[in-house]
Amino acid sequence: MSEPVVVVGAGPAGLMLACELAMRDVPAVLVDPHPAQRLEAPAMAINAGTLELLDQRGLADGLREGTVTFPEVRFADLPLAFDKVPGPREATHMVLQSRLEKTLIDRALELGVDLRWGTRLTGFEQAPDGSRVTAVLVSDSGEERLTCRYLVGCDGRDSLVREGAGIDYVGDDWVIVRGIVGDVAIDRADVAPEQYGLSYTPNGDQFLGAPLNPGTMRVFSAEFTTRPPEFEDGPATLEQLGAVVRRLTGTELKATEAHWLRHYSIITRNAERYREGRVFLAGDAAHVHYPYNGQGIGTAVGDAVNLGWKIAAEVHGWAPEGLLDTYHEERHAAGRMACMNIQAQLALLYPRALARYMREMLAEFLTFDDVNVFLAELVTNLGPAVPMRYEGFPEPPERDRLLGRRLPRARVKTASGEVAVAETLHGGRGVLLDLSGHTGGPDVDGWTDRVDVVRAQPVADWPATLLLRPDGCVAWHDGAGWGEDVLRAALTTWFGAATG
Repeated sequence: MSEPVVVVGAGPAGLMLACELAMRDVPAVLVDPHPAQRLEAPAMAINAGTLELLDQRGLADGLREGTVTFPEVRFADLPLAFDKVPGPREATHMVLQSRLEKTLIDRALELGVDLRWGTRLTGFEQAPDGSRVTAVLVSDSGEERLTCRYLVGCDGRDSLVREGAGIDYVGDDWVIVRGIVGDVAIDRADVAPEQYGLSYTPNGDQFLGAPLNPGTMRVFSAEFTTRPPEFEDGPATLEQLGAVVRRLTGTELKATEAHWLRHYSIITRNAERYREGRVFLAGDAAHVHYPYNGQGIGTAVGDAVNLGWKIAAEVHGWAPEGLLDTYHEERHAAGRMACMNIQAQLALLYPRALARYMREMLAEFLTFDDVNVFLAELVTNLGPAVPMRYEGFPEPPERDRLLGRRLPRARVKTASGEVAVAETLHGGRGVLLDLSGHTGGPDVDGWTDRVDVVRAQPVADWPATLLLRPDGCVAWHDGAGWGEDVLRAALTTWFGAATG
């Protein structure tokens, strides 16, 4: 095997990145210190943006099956009019993190990822000439020094990769959330009405009870404090959970057994940079925040899909200069927006009674469609848009709703039949989507080894031709007043020089 990319941490970011690399014939070694997949994963929602990314790789259909959808999108518990977001778009689905991870594990193994459970990264060093990284891996088989092209830390908020790269984890602790999360055995008839769904106390503290099956309920509490939490050693207990539920709902929790429970506390951090030479950060290693609106998994999967095709372009030798630098530029901004909007939501929730005037004012702002749409896209990982600017050419109109975003869910009619736009991205390549009705629109001569051409019938309100990056972002379209000269600039910017 040629020098692989080593990915540390088999959570959503690490698993998705390993799949993104392997589907492009880049050898990937994924290491995780746990002996097998952890089923004690707290996240339980996948929002619209995450589902769209998974749909682009053919991974969403199985996750949708048998799930409950959340009809509302909220900002600090204030309802947003999600139907005003240009669409159609996905609803948020209740999908346990463990189920998503199992889907990604199966896909990674199918693609040939070298997945090594029970393997810990203990250190690494970059070659003085910047040509490679040597990772030190320890397992029951002993110590191994593995030379790799790139090292990616997806190893969580206490990331050894981030620490070893000397990257600061910047943030503040002015609001700390602490709570208990886990699964308990309880007869559905014994669940009090106050313990179903998401509820808030006047002080903004939260409790969530979600049935997973007739005899099991996922529980999640969140209490706000200005002091660091002081938990007892060891795992959370059923007695501790019972006290929390009484405090937050006023009713007794009649659970008979805890399948698993965990204390947690949340800080807000965004790494100073997401790249140091050949070392990258993704997921919680890059940014950590309260897991509101499904944004935790959304930002993690977004990191992986953004980084995967760019590393593959470097490995296969066609990446234009500076392509890998755009990972930090684009995803650091996304991480910052996630941290910022969630901190703002926490400020509006804690203490909720004292924030009532801010909440009333925001409710007034939400009557303006632009404000409503901006926040709805932000909290569902549909926005903000990735800037698309090309040197020497005028910028597109400020209110362009397509550039830098993924297209809404739609099906297009090709000569061989109807196909979903997301399906055109299953191969992980760029796509020139020609919707001129087979009239012979622009081509991608010189880029056909990196970009597919899909010709289809026109779609109402869409431009005649669009260029999609491998992550689904619209990089160019002719409805922005840009001609084929800008198309060639976009192709060169994202896919390198033309060949032939």
